[in-house]
Amino acid sequence: MKKIIGLLLACFLAVPTVSFAHTHVQTTVPENGATVTAPLKEIKLTFETHIEKISTVTVTKDGQKISLASQKVEGHDLIASLDQPLENGSYTVDWEIVGEDGHVMKDSIAFKVDVKDEAKEENTQAAGKDSEKKQDATQSEQHQKSAVANDEKTENNDSSSFFVIMIIAIVVVVGALLLIFRKKKS
Repeated sequence: MKKIIGLLLACFLAVPTVSFAHTHVQTTVPENGATVTAPLKEIKLTFETHIEKISTVTVTKDGQKISLASQKVEGHDLIASLDQPLENGSYTVDWEIVGEDGHVMKDSIAFKVDVKDEAKEENTQAAGKDSEKKQDATQSEQHQKSAVANDEKTENNDSSSFFVIMIIAIVVVVGALLLIFRKKKS
């Protein structure tokens, strides 16, 4: 009986622990502690696994919440878009995500913005050009979203299939071991 329990414990430990791990932030743009010297209109947090659409991000400066143009989840990424580039100063980005495993994770990053006046003028001129490019970008973004959605479906199916196969394999191994031990007793 002790051998069976030991074998079952070994099978349980052999199952990849990745399926039980919480997702953590992998990269951020801007990086935590960085000083940004170019106009910043987007903040991107990339996580180790897919995150749920209900995940949120807030940006604050001196305790005051900054208005976001939008925030969206794309696979592993949580993206916050700003109406206008951030002014010079210190910022905190607080995020709360729901990982693929259903667990809520919270954390924050901090960074500084120190844009010289020349960069601000260039950004104003570029804003006019940006409006022309927005139509092309919107079409490209819609194409990318559909491609990401297809990738997510495929990856979710692969993940589900993997766990079903692992469970079947464990049941087969345990069944085989029970048959072997019963034959030895006879």
